[in-house]
Amino acid sequence: MTTDARELVSHVRQALGVERLPGHKVCVALSGGMDSMVLLHVLVQVRAQVPISLSAVHVNHGISPNAAAWAEFCRQACLTLDVPCEIATLPPLNAAGSGLERAAREARYAVFSGVDADVLCMAHHQNDRAETLLLNLFRGAGPQGLAAMPGTRFLNGKQLIRPFIDLPRDELRAWATAHEVRWIEDESNQNLHFRRNYMRHVVLPAVTQQFPGAVSVLARTAEQMQHQNALLARLAEMDAQTCQDQSGHLIVSRLALLPPDAIKNVLKHRLNAAGVHIPAARRLEALVTQITGARADSEILVRFGETGCHLWRDRLWLDASMTAALPASYKWVAGSTAWPDGQLLVTSSAGVMQSADMEIKPLGQGQRFQPAGRCRGVVSELLRAQGVPAWVRPRLPALWIDGQLAWVAELGFSDQGNAWVEGGALVWQAQSSKCL
Repeated sequence: MTTDARELVSHVRQALGVERLPGHKVCVALSGGMDSMVLLHVLVQVRAQVPISLSAVHVNHGISPNAAAWAEFCRQACLTLDVPCEIATLPPLNAAGSGLERAAREARYAVFSGVDADVLCMAHHQNDRAETLLLNLFRGAGPQGLAAMPGTRFLNGKQLIRPFIDLPRDELRAWATAHEVRWIEDESNQNLHFRRNYMRHVVLPAVTQQFPGAVSVLARTAEQMQHQNALLARLAEMDAQTCQDQSGHLIVSRLALLPPDAIKNVLKHRLNAAGVHIPAARRLEALVTQITGARADSEILVRFGETGCHLWRDRLWLDASMTAALPASYKWVAGSTAWPDGQLLVTSSAGVMQSADMEIKPLGQGQRFQPAGRCRGVVSELLRAQGVPAWVRPRLPALWIDGQLAWVAELGFSDQGNAWVEGGALVWQAQSSKCL
């Protein structure tokens, strides 16, 4: 059992690849629990041997009544060890049960994604990996879900490393006890209503009674699944190369010629690469079914949680703003306003008719409009001709002056609108659409 300080420090040095570390910024995700406190103490010893810039980040979800005390514990521990510590306090999460677990995890990773570091270290260990594999297995996960907790991956341009991923929890606890490491206990870790806790305190102990080596075997299976997942990703890219355009975007009519399992593999790989969570296998199967039966001019939508995947003009487009709130109606005021599909900049001048009723609001449906120097038509058709996707059109900002449509994003002013706002300007900065 690894209770010797030099042995565990050497293990972490090897996991981090210390020959690449000098001068790098290393941040530890610090919950204050036993695992992360051991990692913090070990990294402090690594810092004494290798010139790294070490910091910590603690995420305060505010769920427990002890959350503020835990944040202060982490701050004081880091202060004692001369480690800068960022405390990220998050707004309340609107979820319950297993949904709360996932919401909290996503919120944490959003914080970790923004950390200013080259390397983010997390204290997950062999038991965590075994628990995750079983949880994902019971959800019906495939190789990707069973490839639980890779030892290293990239997160928003930084390397995420789990130096303890092949060490059992008991080994870390023995080290913490031997070296008098202090930590906090999260009372929610005993709540069997949460599936991971039930797995940890009920299922795995029962399994290991009959199969003493189950934790290490399960962790090894997860590692094997990682190799399988890497091969599937490689195969997905090979298949994608046969059906993509010069920009690397999938051409749906060519993709549909592949076998259904290959289509599913390509789509899963591309959606994962785009950061889209696939909530259930049937969602992906629905997309494959619609693609294989689609005509050249088909327009379809399959929802993946908060993101829409649209088939439009023989390409697959992602709509991350599907559930975004639209700005409320507002008057012509100089400044910049964020919209779901871009940014609207309003400039003002003495030429703008201050007496007119000038209202900016979402375009909506069924409007007719005559852009300056062009024929009058239905706005949706005018925007279609401009290459604006159907799902974006009703969300675009538009300007009404005295009840008349005077300006539409992507189309500009009408002749009358130009006269009304002479010297003023509306500048629409559209976000580039994401295509698989």
